[in-house]
Amino acid sequence: MFRNFYLLSLVFAMACLPSVLHAQEYASLKRLSLDTTLAPFYHGVASGDPLADAVIIWTRVTTPDTGTITGNWHVATDTLFNNTLKQGQFSTDAAKDFTVKLDVTGLQANTFYYYRFEYNGRFSLTGRTKTAPTGNVSNLRFAVVSCSDYENGYFNAYEHLMHRNDFDAVIHLGDYIYEYGAGSSLPDRNHEPANEITTLSDYRGRFSHYHLDAQLRGLHQNYPFITIWDDHESANNSWSGGAQNHTPGTEGNWSDRLNNSKTAYFEWMPIRDQAAPNEFRGYRNINYGNLADVVVIDTRIEGREEETSNTAVISDPNRTLLGADQADWLELQLQDTTTQWKIVANQVMMAPLALGGTILNPDQWDGYQAERNRIYNNVINNDIENMVVITGDIHTSWANNLLSSGTAVGVEFVTTSVTSSSGNFPVGSGAISALLPHVKYVDLTKKGYLILDINATRTQSDFYYVNTITALDTTTTFGVAWYTNDGANTLTQGTQSVASTVNVPLAPKLPGIAVGIKTPQPTELVLVGAFPNPFHDQFVVQYFLQQPGSVTAYFYDLAGKQVASQELGFSNEGINLANVNGSKLPAGSYILVLDNGKQTYRKQVVKVN
Repeated sequence: MFRNFYLLSLVFAMACLPSVLHAQEYASLKRLSLDTTLAPFYHGVASGDPLADAVIIWTRVTTPDTGTITGNWHVATDTLFNNTLKQGQFSTDAAKDFTVKLDVTGLQANTFYYYRFEYNGRFSLTGRTKTAPTGNVSNLRFAVVSCSDYENGYFNAYEHLMHRNDFDAVIHLGDYIYEYGAGSSLPDRNHEPANEITTLSDYRGRFSHYHLDAQLRGLHQNYPFITIWDDHESANNSWSGGAQNHTPGTEGNWSDRLNNSKTAYFEWMPIRDQAAPNEFRGYRNINYGNLADVVVIDTRIEGREEETSNTAVISDPNRTLLGADQADWLELQLQDTTTQWKIVANQVMMAPLALGGTILNPDQWDGYQAERNRIYNNVINNDIENMVVITGDIHTSWANNLLSSGTAVGVEFVTTSVTSSSGNFPVGSGAISALLPHVKYVDLTKKGYLILDINATRTQSDFYYVNTITALDTTTTFGVAWYTNDGANTLTQGTQSVASTVNVPLAPKLPGIAVGIKTPQPTELVLVGAFPNPFHDQFVVQYFLQQPGSVTAYFYDLAGKQVASQELGFSNEGINLANVNGSKLPAGSYILVLDNGKQTYRKQVVKVN
């Protein structure tokens, strides 16, 4: 939601793309120059969905090998891995886009662990993660973020959070990636692939591009994430049967595009897979002892009906945002009395946002009023206390009382975006607060994050704002704090919460290297990606050179016979893009080989008619 209207989705026609980027375009990608000390784990590591005895660990292996590859993983309590508690072997292949995701079990509750991966004698970055606590828990802290449009600015909020070292996990409420084509006003923040993404290869490429960002990579390296998608992980204003930013006539079936987006999401994110194969269900409950449940819901694609401004449709008592199964599940989660606080991780604003009787944004809960009333009635009829909704999507900051005919049912904290544009509101923040008494705080411009601080007496949200997103600058300012007391279900303004810095060091910034393994040589060549794949006539390769030189692309059939070649020309050091023409090849599978005269790199590609 809140599409960046100023952002033009520029789709570069492959036939018009130069063999190698011009100097200005090359300079714009220089910041993404791969650090060869990370090879072959250029995308870093990540962890997520922490339980008391288990956590997901993730990485991606970028290798010339095109078949199944195997490696090792280790989990320890120290950065030197002298006290390794868990270890094993992983395998991955092209069917998983060479991503690795493991559910490490048998861990101790409320414990920091370090983890790493090893392939062919090379180690990944060391990751740091933390399991959830059990029993009586005195306090919790979460970083809450959403809406991180790569093209709209630098991820300064991510980097600032990485250094805080005073919270348990990151909750990302969606719009982790954006699907639009390239068109940034900043010189080095263009999307890859450059086209609007629709295919599985496209979505994989976009996730790959985001994970190469050093600021995002650092945050993933040091904290477990709890994530849920919103619309831009698939397409703007998506719903179960389509999207505003999807045209079936030119972009194929919505069900295919949605499945492509879900597949890539579950490959590239540290989210726990569901029991049923390819179920791709986002809603789940992450328990933190007797203090809180993080109840993650999917208000976007699980059961959402199409957005409308038609008041008769909006007031339909059968209209759904969650879908029947998820709505039933959510009622049961809220009725569970074993935890004090119910933290509902939600994508779109639950509190009403209507001026003069006009709904400003029917994409949020205002457009699905029967479903919202069902939740409110469940809270009232079952005497449920301490429902705290945390929300993203709207790219602005809010603190709201949730009311049903004057009865307080809970509170809502809305985090602003990491970078995404705030859009235009018909009135300013002062008028909103005056006209809507349930809105206790609103800021319509600043970017940043919030810290959710939870203890037995209250849950508080601290709003933090970065100084800029148009330059690399992690200076951050505390904005305001609002809290709700135990049993109050309403908001009170507070003061900044203070937590002790965690006495556990952040993960090392450089990976370990096994004894006897040589460091990368200056001739290193890495093929980052090929988009789209499968291709019809042409595709774009993204590759890295540590030293400038000439590069040639060769096609081999699966019998090992060379069938075509193309000079890509002289390439600069760092990341390069080149257009590869395969129009004369018959349909089939090929091994693409890039060669700089000193080293080769292979990747399987598929030509379709």
